[in-house]
Amino acid sequence: MVSGVQQLPRYQQAVDGLVLPAPVATQPALDFCNTLAGWNGEPRHEYLESFDHLVAWTRDRGLADETSAAELRQAAERNPAAARRALERARSLRRSLYAACTDPADDASWEAVGREARAAAVHAVLHRDGPPGQRWSIAAEAGLVRPVLEIAREAGALLATIDLRQVKACPGTGCGWLFLDPRGRRRWCTMAVCGNRAKARRHVQRARTPRPDDPPGA
Repeated sequence: MVSGVQQLPRYQQAVDGLVLPAPVATQPALDFCNTLAGWNGEPRHEYLESFDHLVAWTRDRGLADETSAAELRQAAERNPAAARRALERARSLRRSLYAACTDPADDASWEAVGREARAAAVHAVLHRDGPPGQRWSIAAEAGLVRPVLEIAREAGALLATIDLRQVKACPGTGCGWLFLDPRGRRRWCTMAVCGNRAKARRHVQRARTPRPDDPPGA
């Protein structure tokens, strides 16, 4: 839990009293991949620490409303074992989606995302009164896997509609977060965080590197 006075870094936010990553990808499925930091090397940081974190994330990203989030939390209290299985399923989907986005040759991951997207389609409901782009939702009958299937629906849509050459992975140390870069001009998840860290490291490295005209022992 996060206290109301705790200052979080720019790449984090508090949602329902829980620490979650700030959205940087401009696409929910990619931001879901970013619930793990350190894809490109240790140390890794897991943001989906519990089923409650998963529910909070889906609500914050517009994939669940307040009512369904409350229902999911209550159901998880009644059946914690099923909630843990749903969380592990979400993490597995995340691994497959990240691989599918970053390695075009990974057929197994592509198919794994496809299976979850097909499962989501079975439980999908089309709403007449929903806003464009958000008229689909997963029926309550799906139970505790509703958050997973909502994310799978977004993941399937991403792989079906986006040129994956536009998906980039941040090269920042301990990061690897994904984001869309349609213009090919973006390097970092956020310049204010990973970009500035890299600049600071380069500055320190230059300061430590002797110049050719420095006297010995300088």
